[in-house]
Amino acid sequence: MEWIQQYEAILAIAIGIFLCLFGYRIKKVAFVIIWFIIGYYLMSLAVPHITTDPTWSQILPIGAGLILGVLGFSIEKFCIFAVATFTVATTIIEAFQLTEIWQIALAISAGVIVGCIATAFIKPLGIITTSLSGAKLIAKYAVSSLALQHEPYFLIILVICFATGAIFQFKSCRHID
Repeated sequence: MEWIQQYEAILAIAIGIFLCLFGYRIKKVAFVIIWFIIGYYLMSLAVPHITTDPTWSQILPIGAGLILGVLGFSIEKFCIFAVATFTVATTIIEAFQLTEIWQIALAISAGVIVGCIATAFIKPLGIITTSLSGAKLIAKYAVSSLALQHEPYFLIILVICFATGAIFQFKSCRHID
């Protein structure tokens, strides 16, 4: 693994731990981080179709992440819906390595349902979503950094980190609305 990938993995795991344990407590910052990741992720998928220039291939995802991060700070209720939708859908897709379009559509549908529910129950689903977002970052980068097989290690790390983060946040955020 290249040194830049090692630093990226360390940073991603650190952010994952932070989100997993403290995401709801500092939800505005968590939304900026998660929206940055969403923008970066989506633009990284689009970049090969836009340009082959290596400089633009790095700048465009960062720019999209920054733009969505700023928006994420501004519109909280939509953010909760979108973050819950994106997190649940991409976690299902990555955990089960879905490739069929109907499977991906079902994962997105599950994400939309959770997103709708999240806007009605902001605190508990905010805790669950930030814990899941952090756990997903930890699992994804731990599996790739340690060169582990995706299955079953991604799911094992995801579940352990998610459960730990959610329990910690529910206990430590009792007094926060």
